[in-house]
Amino acid sequence: MSRKVFALFVLLLLVSERSFASSAATKIIQNGERTMRGVSTQSIMEMKVVRDSFTRTLLLRTWTRGKGKALVEILGPKKEEGIASLRTGNQMWNYLPKSDQVIRIPTSMMLQSWMGSDFTNDDLVKASSLVRDYHHQVVKIQGKGRLKRAVIQCVPKKGAPVVWGKILHWARLRDSLPVKQEYYDENGRLSRTIWFTRFRKMDDRTVPTRITVKVAGAKKEKTVVEYKKILFDRVIASKTFNRHQLRQTLDQGMNIQQGWMTRRLRKPKRVPSQNRTSIYAAK
Repeated sequence: MSRKVFALFVLLLLVSERSFASSAATKIIQNGERTMRGVSTQSIMEMKVVRDSFTRTLLLRTWTRGKGKALVEILGPKKEEGIASLRTGNQMWNYLPKSDQVIRIPTSMMLQSWMGSDFTNDDLVKASSLVRDYHHQVVKIQGKGRLKRAVIQCVPKKGAPVVWGKILHWARLRDSLPVKQEYYDENGRLSRTIWFTRFRKMDDRTVPTRITVKVAGAKKEKTVVEYKKILFDRVIASKTFNRHQLRQTLDQGMNIQQGWMTRRLRKPKRVPSQNRTSIYAAK
């Protein structure tokens, strides 16, 4: 075999391996997002914001449908009760019950803190997507057996509406669920870390029920979200996300014993098997 032919063979082999690793990485993230988001969700969660001088706890109720509709309502404490954030398509609004006003949030503020927490407006309404907005590459496999994890580097696609320079994403190989994410700015500096823990059965699937966010450099400060109840893939009426009917929807949502939509979608998207993930599956 001539040197030129051998060099071409090696080059093709490297390109093939990179393409294969990229495809596997995208599949892992896609399966994880599909499990976590479902086609629709309804949930009750507790958000604890920890600061050096205080700790505050919010009780939240959420509704999501597809990747374009999300509503988050604060149920407590009394001071913030009834405040809500609504997203439809690429637009987001905040509802302020004391003045009965709906205020549009500009795109430039999507990375601003939500209610003084370490979560951003974008996090809360899940506006951006690791699958849609980033290129993916498996850079490392860690652990053994059922503890195997893929470390995936996510780099923004050209023109994607994101500000992160890159994201490192750790996912369990047995079910593609995330365990950790590191967010880096455009200069390569670590900005924040998110941990996904307490994997438990919620409705028809296992998901992480605790999410912890810490900003880089903040030793004790953090925000912790714990899911108390989640329903996946139920029919949620379009009027739930109608900003002109927000007040009525939110008044009904204050009673956590009521307002749960339980009729399942006729053809829910299949949740990926939680024991069959990818070419890197644990052995």
